[in-house]
Amino acid sequence: MKILVTGGTGFIGQHLCRRLAAHGHDLIVLTRRPRRTARLLPEEARVIDSLSAIGNDEKLDGIVNLAGESLFAGRWSDKRKQVLFDSRVGVTQSLVNLISRLERKPAVLVSGSAVGFYGDAGNAELTEDSPARRKDFGYLLCDAWEQAARPVSRQGVRLCLVRTGIVLGRDGGMLGKLWPVYRAGLGAMIGDGSQWLSWIHIDDMVAILVRAVETPGIEGVFNACAPAPVTQREFHHSLCRQLHRPAILKVPSVFLKAGLGEMSAMLLGGQRVYPRRLEQQGFVFRYPDLTSALSHLGA
Repeated sequence: MKILVTGGTGFIGQHLCRRLAAHGHDLIVLTRRPRRTARLLPEEARVIDSLSAIGNDEKLDGIVNLAGESLFAGRWSDKRKQVLFDSRVGVTQSLVNLISRLERKPAVLVSGSAVGFYGDAGNAELTEDSPARRKDFGYLLCDAWEQAARPVSRQGVRLCLVRTGIVLGRDGGMLGKLWPVYRAGLGAMIGDGSQWLSWIHIDDMVAILVRAVETPGIEGVFNACAPAPVTQREFHHSLCRQLHRPAILKVPSVFLKAGLGEMSAMLLGGQRVYPRRLEQQGFVFRYPDLTSALSHLGA
């Protein structure tokens, strides 16, 4: 298959591109800095900096859309919120326009979203059928992101919307930043620790994306998170145990609210999400619980 990937130089994207290349797929990767980031990708990948580089006669078999600026790269000013929308919704709309002009449509679009779709949901158990519990900024962003992708279904393109939890890996994402902090004995519980954290090991995340690309008939919304969400307290203590460090430090919520403003809601709230559709379709997680995931990543 010839597959176009956006966000291919990000944490998840790099792992995905390596797996797709290993499966024998031809890759086209969209990035804003092709010369600087080409070294992060499989050698045979074709790197482009604009969708205009793809002609109407290009024969794409699939598209994976992982583009999006980091939610934690700066305070959520109105300007920053617009950047977050443009990097997700804007890119997705551009992909829909690309599909519209292609003479031969790709078979599938796998488009990113996040468990933030459900809003800060307290202790509620959430599946793909659950509505948003709070229509906060996370919900508004994810809902717009998903809605931007939906028009491809009317063009006969199979659509998979992947609501991702916190992706755990040593070489990027949240855990990549936390690992050296916790190793130094400075890891701290956030707030009172009761907020839920839905997570997934990077290997399982990539397997879900590859499955969505390669498997005809797979479509709709999927929660990409392990079947065992944990509270922030449980996550903190598990990581401390893995690294044999004390688990006594805490960051009071008042400090986070003062320092991060509205963005603090991403750390002080959470979602208790379950991957019901993946389980019903027989997907088997290599790392279904946090202990096995951290043990593998700490090896």
